[in-house]
Amino acid sequence: MSSIVAPREPSGGAGPSATHGLFFGRVWILGAAAVLLVGMATGRRAPALLALLVLASAGLTFAWSRVAFRGVAYARTLSANRVFPGDEVILTVGAVNRKPLPLPWLTIEEEIGARLEVVDREAFPSGTDGRRVVRIATSLGPFERARWHIRLRCPTRGLHPLGPATLRSGDVFGFFATRLQLPAEPDAAILVYPRVHALADLGFPPRRPLGERRVVRHPLTDPLRPVGIRDYRPEDPFRAVHWKASARQGRLQVRVEEPTSELQLGVFVNLDTFDRYWEGLDLDLAERAIEVAASLAVWAERQRYAVGVYANGLVGGSDQAMRVPPGRGPAQVPLALEGLAKLNPYATHNFARVLRREAARFPWGSTFAVVTSRLPEPLVALLAELLAAGHRVVLVGLGDLPVPPLRGLVVRRLAGERLIPGNGADLRGDDGVVDQDHDEAHLKRLVDSQRFRPSVAGG
Repeated sequence: MSSIVAPREPSGGAGPSATHGLFFGRVWILGAAAVLLVGMATGRRAPALLALLVLASAGLTFAWSRVAFRGVAYARTLSANRVFPGDEVILTVGAVNRKPLPLPWLTIEEEIGARLEVVDREAFPSGTDGRRVVRIATSLGPFERARWHIRLRCPTRGLHPLGPATLRSGDVFGFFATRLQLPAEPDAAILVYPRVHALADLGFPPRRPLGERRVVRHPLTDPLRPVGIRDYRPEDPFRAVHWKASARQGRLQVRVEEPTSELQLGVFVNLDTFDRYWEGLDLDLAERAIEVAASLAVWAERQRYAVGVYANGLVGGSDQAMRVPPGRGPAQVPLALEGLAKLNPYATHNFARVLRREAARFPWGSTFAVVTSRLPEPLVALLAELLAAGHRVVLVGLGDLPVPPLRGLVVRRLAGERLIPGNGADLRGDDGVVDQDHDEAHLKRLVDSQRFRPSVAGG
């Protein structure tokens, strides 16, 4: 919810612009003043009285217009500011006149994101790129309050801005008008999460979506909780070496980390849709990758994974690639969905470098789900390194992605067609055998996207 009160005097942030005449202009005022002077000098009362009436009307109506927005407050309220595609949001805008002088006419222009659909009103093009305008015409009496409800449908993922708002009012005769520009507040926006599908609807086998039943679980360690040091052993990873302690002891020492039974899953989204960046962008394929990543994150949290989500694209409003470190708790999934909602579908970083850098932060035995439609040779080599290092790698292929011959790689291939319930996909496990689990009838949904609603307070 945002509430804006019109200031008494114009200021740098918000305030009325110069009051301009809709009827009386400079010629009218100067002409009336000249007629008044000539009438008084020549003793002609009729022209002088008429000129005096014009000047008095202009002065009174100008003063009325100048104080039109004093004591006027404007507010906007959203029924929800975080929703899923297809949901509707009620935008409530209200104005209150807290003075005895009425507003005989009032025009409100509320700007909204161009990708939002206005259900019950007409929206007009705006002078700002990516925005549209909803107009409301009304009047406010002394100490009167009014509210209007605008139904907005949210069809697409993303951050959809609201505001700024422009108010116009003036005198009862419409001789003058005053314009008030109210800037948009930072939190005045609707965040639309990606669509969340049940993994069975995407073609994942319901019994072992990531092949975890075939894994022999080993105790993991928490790199953030070191408990001591010990001598180096040949099987120890090189990154576990404690160099300062090794210098003091005169032999290699490694950190001893606290054991943990928490399973960690890293979901990595590759937004490259062509082999070369100058070839263009397949927006549908990029959006499908984002939806798959969101579905995996929701499923993993419900399976008690510590899940993190990464992508090689920028998050809207920042110059950094998307990075949500692994974690658990009620705020983890909303945080991941928020990052995916703000993610630009354009690849700006090398995906293999992002995967290598972030995978080094995970403990041994973690699972990596790589969602991609392209598989260049450097990425295949990196997947082989991760498998050799003791990680489980699940390749989620989009489109006609060739399967690399890597031992231990779990492959979940989604068909190139649009993601729809019951879509038969070519699913190959790490043994290269086609998995037929998706042919079972009446698969139980793992995630109900229409009921999943993170608890978020109104803006």
